[in-house]
Amino acid sequence: MITKCDECSGNLTIDLTRGEGICDVCSLVHPILHDDADTNSGSSLGEGRHNEAVNMEAGHGGAKMGGKMNPFGDKFDGRGNRLTTKQRRLAARIGKLDRSSQRDTDPMYAQLMATLRNMFGADMAKAVEPLARAAARKLTRSQEATRKTLSPGERRRLKCPKTAICRAGGKEHPELRGKTDKDKLQIMALAIASIAARWFRTVRVNEKQLMDTYGITAKQLKNAKKTIMQHYQERVRQGWAAPPQQLSLAAAREDELDKVAENLSDGLSKRFDDDDLGAIMDAFFTVMSNLGEPSVDAPTANVPISMVAGCVMYNLLRQLGLQNGNLSTVAKAVQRSGAGIKSRLEEMRERYESGDFPEGAELFSDAVDEAVESDGNTEEEAADE
Repeated sequence: MITKCDECSGNLTIDLTRGEGICDVCSLVHPILHDDADTNSGSSLGEGRHNEAVNMEAGHGGAKMGGKMNPFGDKFDGRGNRLTTKQRRLAARIGKLDRSSQRDTDPMYAQLMATLRNMFGADMAKAVEPLARAAARKLTRSQEATRKTLSPGERRRLKCPKTAICRAGGKEHPELRGKTDKDKLQIMALAIASIAARWFRTVRVNEKQLMDTYGITAKQLKNAKKTIMQHYQERVRQGWAAPPQQLSLAAAREDELDKVAENLSDGLSKRFDDDDLGAIMDAFFTVMSNLGEPSVDAPTANVPISMVAGCVMYNLLRQLGLQNGNLSTVAKAVQRSGAGIKSRLEEMRERYESGDFPEGAELFSDAVDEAVESDGNTEEEAADE
């Protein structure tokens, strides 16, 4: 900042409010540049230099986004004078310390947050940040010291999930992990979003559709979800993380049925035309409603809702004589095995025939055929009118 007049070299009275300097001798007004926005530093370092980005996802306070110093060392100072060998060595050492102190100790966490923002948006990424931090950041030194005093099972659960997920299966079963780093990040991001939908009450995600989009297998997602959930629950028990505010069982069951029904409709739309598919889905919801689903008080409440939906849909197709070639479609839609659906359906039938499952009359009677025929007759009558 100049303090002398350009004309008479008199002292200037500085007025920072106006950004002016007034000469005490000749009263000449000089403009005073007193911040980075008014000087050439704004153009040399970027227009947003005085609004510098802050790394909100840093593992420690004050961490920056990374140094920008020349790792090979500059040969000239800011005035253009050549640096001596001693000065260059000192600058190189300072630059090395600068980079090592400012860089993130867990870079995969930043990559995971970027993947979450790319797949689900910034709002979702911010909401699931506690899960992402637990999944991709190592324990602090004090936490690691406490971990060493715990039981073997607790120590195993407190291992960093990203390591277990990225190395899952070893050489024998590489299919349990992604082939590339990008694949592994997408697996973890989908697992975190799926867990958060129930634990943190975020917007639900349709795992099946996203698995098809990003090429994620059911084994990969299941392994990632199990690893992250166990780790976070152990952190909560140790008091290192906030306990999740889980959805009620009833709300979670309703949410899961919505996703399963959507997947069934999408999968069967390739096998049937719109009219037949509409009649089948109407009959499906009729049977589910008569069973009392979705509800925690339904007679099938102890069975996962996806398995119940798969059994109802396959049994419906079988009663209509449309089961050939559709078992795999139903199983894929509900993310269960075809053999599992058949086995569970047979177990329900045995319980119904033995009298332990009287509500099974809705599933194994002729009501399904009547409902479908009724829907078909209604459409024909409407067409005739």
